[in-house]
Amino acid sequence: MPTPRREKIMQADVNRKLTTILCADASGYSRLMNHDEGKTLDRLKTTREVFRNLIDQYGGRVVNMTGDGLVSEFSSVVKAVQCAVEVQNKINQDNLPFADEEQMLYRIGINLGDVIIEGDDLFGEGVNVAARLEAMAPVGGICISGSVFEQVKNKLPREFKFLGNKEVKNITEPIPVYSLSLTETPETRHVMPRHPETVQEEKGEETDSDASLRAYVKRQASFRRRAMTFGTIIFFLFIINMATSADYWWFLWPAGPFAFILAVDAIRIFGQGNRSEDWEERKLNELKARQRRNGR
Repeated sequence: MPTPRREKIMQADVNRKLTTILCADASGYSRLMNHDEGKTLDRLKTTREVFRNLIDQYGGRVVNMTGDGLVSEFSSVVKAVQCAVEVQNKINQDNLPFADEEQMLYRIGINLGDVIIEGDDLFGEGVNVAARLEAMAPVGGICISGSVFEQVKNKLPREFKFLGNKEVKNITEPIPVYSLSLTETPETRHVMPRHPETVQEEKGEETDSDASLRAYVKRQASFRRRAMTFGTIIFFLFIINMATSADYWWFLWPAGPFAFILAVDAIRIFGQGNRSEDWEERKLNELKARQRRNGR
């Protein structure tokens, strides 16, 4: 049995490197083979050619192809993701003429990690994680690890969605998992774990909708304060009126203007037309639109 020192020396002699691993697997391959072996094999060869051409185009290398699966590596994380997106878009498009049960679609998982080099093959946790990500990916879609996301999040026009920290078989630590869109979204190059307004609230930021609601609540609170103040004044005038000249209700004269002001405020604040959008905001938007039309 090797001694601990001998084991360390053996581990030090292992050839390792940091690389980007792409794992792909055809969904429902066994079902398709049972239905029509010849046609399924022809289509498998066609999709393999798509993978080979695009992997080569993006500077990657096919490590192995076993059955309906594929493992490849890239020195560039960005190019690995770009390749995966183009592969999926191509294969998904090619499958559109087929019925759902006849489509040969792929799942793809991508991980950036340390691997063991053995000849032309790769082994180790880096490969295992990519394989687990592939199994989590939606049919026709892509899942990437947190290490890949950190490298590409600001470099690709894609919308990323955080799926959570996933515990997978034979991997000690949970893996941050993300999915990404297959279409370009230049205006949204950010991760969306939840609804955007929820994220802004957690960061302490206030959305336009929040600001509008806050202003509306403030107007309601102001109205209630005025109502209490005016009500108190009218009440004391009534007490004085009853104590000095109960036969003449003179307090109604000053009470009238107070009541009129409150009525106008109530219509302005609680009216249906102003509840969702006040006049000032509408007018401001109209002026902005007019300026854009005039080219100023």
